Amino acid sequence: FQRCLAPGTVVISSKAVDHSFHPQFEQVVLGKVITRSTELDEGLANELLQYSTELQDLPTVIGNTMCTHDFYEGQGRLDGALCSFSPEEKLEYLRKAHEAGVRNIEMESTVFAAMCRVCGLKAAVICVTLLNRFEGDQITTPHDVLVEYQQRPQVLVSHFIKKRLGLII
Repeated sequence: FQRCLAPGTVVISSKAVDHSFHPQFEQVVLGKVITRSTELDEGLANELLQYSTELQDLPTVIGNTMCTHDFYEGQGRLDGALCSFSPEEKLEYLRKAHEAGVRNIEMESTVFAAMCRVCGLKAAVICVTLLNRFEGDQITTPHDVLVEYQQRPQVLVSHFIKKRLGLII
């Protein structure tokens, strides 16, 4: 899929979306399903994107983050102990996700975004891509490169904090 992000790309989430690509988190409270918005602060995302341009070798985009309940079937992986779908079904789901603006997948962002929003806190979700899921599910990148990738969101956040504190002009 030609428009996919290269491994190591930092994704600043505009919103966290569920398995159906909706910006919501469903929580059961006293036996009732409560649906909360997972939209994140647009101004904060844009500020982080702007600061990322000041850093070398930090490819960064704004996009949606899809949050799933599990690492394998929920993320459309074919390499788990259970797999109830075909490779073609996986690719179709990933195409739909990409068309809905999803640029990375993880398992925590919807609850984080919803709770921050309910509390009135400006929040951002920043992740890094590890592989192109259209090409496979296994991470084959060397360990030292993965270590560098995992530091990229931290580098951006620390730069953001320093800018906000006026330590960097």
